[in-house]
Amino acid sequence: MFVFVIIFRPVFGFPEELTTADYLQNISVFSPVAANSAKDMLQQGRHPEEAVASKFDPFCSIAHGKLSVPPGTRLMIFVPHPDDESLAAAGLIQRVIEGEGKVRAMFVTNGDGYKYAVRLRVKNARVTAKDFIEYGKKRQEEAVQALCELGVQPEDATFLGFPDDGIDDLWESHWSNVHPFLSPHTLFDRPHRKGLKRWVKYSGVSLRDEIERAIKEFSPDWVVLPDPRDHHPDHAAAGVFVLDALETLYSNEDIIPARVLTYLVHYKNYPQAQGWSEEICGTGVGGFSKISGKTLADTNWLTLTLSPEEVEGKRRALLSHASQLQMLQWFFRNFLLPSEMYGSLTLTQVITVPQEYAAYYGHPVVSDEPAEKIEVTQ
Repeated sequence: MFVFVIIFRPVFGFPEELTTADYLQNISVFSPVAANSAKDMLQQGRHPEEAVASKFDPFCSIAHGKLSVPPGTRLMIFVPHPDDESLAAAGLIQRVIEGEGKVRAMFVTNGDGYKYAVRLRVKNARVTAKDFIEYGKKRQEEAVQALCELGVQPEDATFLGFPDDGIDDLWESHWSNVHPFLSPHTLFDRPHRKGLKRWVKYSGVSLRDEIERAIKEFSPDWVVLPDPRDHHPDHAAAGVFVLDALETLYSNEDIIPARVLTYLVHYKNYPQAQGWSEEICGTGVGGFSKISGKTLADTNWLTLTLSPEEVEGKRRALLSHASQLQMLQWFFRNFLLPSEMYGSLTLTQVITVPQEYAAYYGHPVVSDEPAEKIEVTQ
């Protein structure tokens, strides 16, 4: 007989106010860049005044400040699907590389669940699991090429291989390794990549642990993740998973990157019209729900102004995703702008959002220990 110990994830309280001195005293910062930027997470001032409308500022419809990238920044970006890194952050990636920094791109999925694109690729209304797997490999190759266009080395791209069109399912109903998610596309129930531990499954606890392990190994100064308010379920859930890993690191080891930035890809009228800016401050996780809506409402927005050379680099990176151009060329063009926008989260937001999301779903977890330490007795 198998005996499982099931507990519910606790929701920890967090003080309304935390001084910068307390934060810096109790946290292990990763580098001088982190030390210099740490205060930003706690002392983000009020939103700046509304920007004056200008053709040179596509984000003038929402109050925002300017993002400055220190030389030598170690940046880790989490990407739900290959191409999101180029859409949302190609300029930032280039700026970090230009400043002799380091970029690590973490692809949560291979983007292998796009049914319409797979059918076009194989020219067959009926597709097999093998077709989806091969499509995912193609998208991996394109992502590596795109990163090379931005100055990132191939070895700095990591593909976690979790299920496309299933990241939200891992959180909501497949948190434990006991009942992993089965991809309806590839028919896998675990990531398939070299060197992967056998206990890593398509489960919430496995994804959180993989993200946490990657952050600890790379020691980033900045972490960039999908905004939890993104309308695409994979994007919203991936963002929450990264925040959950950061919250775990802070709770267990008092370690957290000095700056946590979010980016939008799928949101009503984003990025070229102002409708998104009128709604974003009133929505929560997923862009519709009220989960964490109040917590995220005060997010500070920052823009990075791009040089013509950086815009051209972004264009080349987007063209590298050739498998997507037939369906999404019009969508890609919307992001070829003279600046990029990021949400800058405070420490309280980083910690509170995953707690509120977990409390809403009340998902059981086998343990807050890493997945490989979970023991099953017979």
